[in-house]
Amino acid sequence: MSFTATRTQAQTSDPISLQIPGTRKVRATINYMSRTVDKPFTSHNPADGIQNNHVYDSPTVEITDLRGTTPADRERSGFNVRQAGFEVIEGFGLPETEKGWAEHKWEDSEWIESVYYADVDRIFKDKLGVTSTFIFDHTVRKRRTQQEEQLPETPDSRKPVFVAHSDQSRWAGENRVLKHLGQDVLDKVKRGELHAQLINLWRPLRGQAWDMPLAVADSRTVSRGENGKPKDWIETELRYPTWTGQTLSIYSNPEHRWYYKSGLGTDEAILLKCYDSVDETRTPHTAFEDPTTPKNAEPRWSIEVRVLAITDPKLKQQQS
Repeated sequence: MSFTATRTQAQTSDPISLQIPGTRKVRATINYMSRTVDKPFTSHNPADGIQNNHVYDSPTVEITDLRGTTPADRERSGFNVRQAGFEVIEGFGLPETEKGWAEHKWEDSEWIESVYYADVDRIFKDKLGVTSTFIFDHTVRKRRTQQEEQLPETPDSRKPVFVAHSDQSRWAGENRVLKHLGQDVLDKVKRGELHAQLINLWRPLRGQAWDMPLAVADSRTVSRGENGKPKDWIETELRYPTWTGQTLSIYSNPEHRWYYKSGLGTDEAILLKCYDSVDETRTPHTAFEDPTTPKNAEPRWSIEVRVLAITDPKLKQQQS
């Protein structure tokens, strides 16, 4: 499969949009934060009274299906965590993990943290070449049936998120490093002695995941405010009674290029970069309603593991 690099506009500074001949495209709604909201927040503090101040823009966009592309195809296009901010992994998992997966052991948090976390650590070291990982949490999401819609959310059963976002701002990413690895590591990260990334690994709990798939946008098509253009990312506060966190919402931009992989199997996963200490590469992501989903598709169940990945450039150089 060949790739043709074009530009979204004539100026050479504009991001490259890769056209992939032979791939299927769907048109679907993506929910963005409205540019009328300049200080968005979500409150989990009853004293605030208002849950959030969000207003959404919901354009219909084209989303390219990567089903049928090969790893070599995607690498040539720059669809990796270094450039696009996302990466598709295929055929991963140790036999012990895959056996437990088939037996639904993912319903047991202890199994996830002891067996699956170790497999995720291996994937990050083998495929991304990181020096060490710290996995700080995971989230299970289950799309509700109409009968289940009113049930309360739990840590093991949250609803899919239908708003484009990134889990971590730069401020939040640095605070994650501080919280989990300490001031000394954060100081080394800020001096450039260590490279820190926050990358989520998203995987179906049961496949194939046709229902409410995950869409990701190419980071290279997201404006960071260069050349006088409006910035697409906007910091969004998460307010709790005892602390305040921060994620990133995203404003709509017709230059964004969205992708997904239909019918993702349990032997496949998607890496989503949310923070990088070196640059601003990160991928917006969201669940969406695929109009081509089979009518008898099972409700989507998925797991997302959040990983703090550290690379020591000196150690990596010694090993090469």
